[in-house]
Amino acid sequence: MLNLFNPLIKLEKRRRKSILNGTIPEKAQILFKQEIITSGFLDSLPLTALDFETTGLDFNEDLILSMGWVDINRGEIDFSSGFHTFINIADKVKSHSAVINHITPEMLLHGVSLNEALNQLIEHIKGRIIICHAAVIEKTFLSKALELKDPALLPLIFLDTLLLEKSFSTHTGNVNDLRLSSIRRRRKLPAYCAHNAFADSVATAEVFLAQVKEIYGNKRPSLLEIAKRCIN
Repeated sequence: MLNLFNPLIKLEKRRRKSILNGTIPEKAQILFKQEIITSGFLDSLPLTALDFETTGLDFNEDLILSMGWVDINRGEIDFSSGFHTFINIADKVKSHSAVINHITPEMLLHGVSLNEALNQLIEHIKGRIIICHAAVIEKTFLSKALELKDPALLPLIFLDTLLLEKSFSTHTGNVNDLRLSSIRRRRKLPAYCAHNAFADSVATAEVFLAQVKEIYGNKRPSLLEIAKRCIN
């Protein structure tokens, strides 16, 4: 009965069911070979903060412009793991998206193909837990790129700093501004260069560690404790 309320076990069951159904797209095969992590202390598990910059938020029409990530190992950000790449789709950039995220066609010309970026990303994140802010964005765009019909089938744990921040309101009764920059200001974290996928991944990693510290103090939370608050 308890398994019905365990989002990690539910995700692992979906992964196994997808394998049995034989409906996994070739691009996503490598991810489905990894069992979902269902237990353990958070600070002993491999985490990766991930960010995509996109042409917009229409999941059917918009495209990924850039990817950036950085690992969190043993409760610390590992800057040596940092990665950033542009996707070479210069001919598909929307003028309004360039105004917002400052990613120009000239910058994208030096990027890689989406397939090359996906291969690098998948190889890095397989078997890891993903940290995002507003994780539905990365989760949905990644699912689309991997040709999965439903983002819920993606066999990755996404912990969402936006939902984790929102969970504070359950205890305080305050609904705060949930933008990443606003959350950082409330925790007296320094300003950062927004709309750069690597910078956003670092900013998200810092917020996540600050949130966990605020909630649990010196206690070592389990993955399940965190997941129940902020799994996407």
